[in-house]
Amino acid sequence: MLEAETMALLARLKIYGKQMGVNIDLVQMSQDTEYATLVLKELSNSDNPELVLIVINLMNRFGMIKAPPVEEKVEEKVETGRYVGALR
Repeated sequence: MLEAETMALLARLKIYGKQMGVNIDLVQMSQDTEYATLVLKELSNSDNPELVLIVINLMNRFGMIKAPPVEEKVEEKVETGRYVGALR
């Protein structure tokens, strides 16, 4: 069973593929690695940046490419050494 986010990406991929004249079989896409690789490589040549991001994300999820995990930046509080206390 695919994750909800992966299914949403596949749905958007199907819509963009249809706009480009490529009919994507989603059942075969989720079961046949060779078919998925072929379709995703073809669609990765698109001029649509959103489609290319979807393709890269799906390739990463399907293990076709290895992308490093994205880490969120956490801002650290820097102590300035200044006294901040209660009013007297």
